[in-house]
Amino acid sequence: MVTNQTRRTLLKAALFGSATPFLPFGCASTTDQASEALIGCAIRGRDAFSVVVADQYGKPIRQLPLPDRGHGIATSTKHRHAVAFARRPGEFFMVFDYHTGEIVSLHKAQDKRHYYGHGVYSLDQSLLFATEGERGTSRGIIGVYDVQKGYKKIAEFTGFGLGPHEVIIMPDSTLAIGVGGVHTNGREPLNLSEMKPSLSYVNHNGELVDQVSLPDHHLSIRHLAHDGSKTVLCGQQYRGEPDEYPALLAMHTAGGEMQSLEAEPEQWARFNHYIASIAATSDWILATSPRGSCYGIWSKQTRRLVELAPLPDASGVVVQDQAFRISSGAGNVVTQPKPQFKTEIKSGIQWDNHWSSIG
Repeated sequence: MVTNQTRRTLLKAALFGSATPFLPFGCASTTDQASEALIGCAIRGRDAFSVVVADQYGKPIRQLPLPDRGHGIATSTKHRHAVAFARRPGEFFMVFDYHTGEIVSLHKAQDKRHYYGHGVYSLDQSLLFATEGERGTSRGIIGVYDVQKGYKKIAEFTGFGLGPHEVIIMPDSTLAIGVGGVHTNGREPLNLSEMKPSLSYVNHNGELVDQVSLPDHHLSIRHLAHDGSKTVLCGQQYRGEPDEYPALLAMHTAGGEMQSLEAEPEQWARFNHYIASIAATSDWILATSPRGSCYGIWSKQTRRLVELAPLPDASGVVVQDQAFRISSGAGNVVTQPKPQFKTEIKSGIQWDNHWSSIG
């Protein structure tokens, strides 16, 4: 019998050995009755982690074990690939075929480097961009990987700050990077009095083309989304005084200033100083907080909070068919097209961190 611990040990052996393709250990279902629509990381038990491919309602289709806890997912419909990134300071990313469950490769972080948990494909899906850091300095790096060459690293972009977390790609191919500005030893922050977070924009040549920040330097910019056009939404982790509750969400359009989204201080307090996942439709913006076990919906037009809803360990959110799909560490999956209108099911999965949409 192959136990979870055995799977984890075997995966780690592969991770620290080569990055050659191999098949998962009996963990992938070949069920084709449901269509793959969502991918997210999950917790399976004590020291047991997986990445889960689910249908549009969050019902699992197949699961693949991970060597350690996962965080964000990048997807490529052209190659039918998904990439699960280790939670920071991560040692690996794993590439797999989300339709068959075949693991394509496992990549180990280079010496004195680690992954921050997020990445994104280029618009033509020929390259993968990953947020990385230098151990000892937290110097921010975007690693550039060639898909056709087996995800071989071919370049690095740097010079935009410390501690990049999430990277997304804009419709014009510019990379938007949530730069936390925090120098860490493992997960311990070392420079809170001097941190310099930013929303940084880097072109396809790795050149810094714009960089904006918030007035309060204790707002560490971490998670990002865009509205399908030119506006970037950024979610923050507040690293200041514990009894202060500043705005944790902001919007930015190229050439403009950062605009904070609005809510009352007691409403921001519900988010417990942390925004996890963000998504937007043409009218609404939704952000989750696992630490606050809640999510909020804002009007994109007024920037005002219009709904604050409880959800245990609220985690990932994506938009499909102009409706939000929201995951939870308690297994709940919420579908909500607009404020006050939602349905909820139990998925049987302990969702962890983020979701990505296929297509």
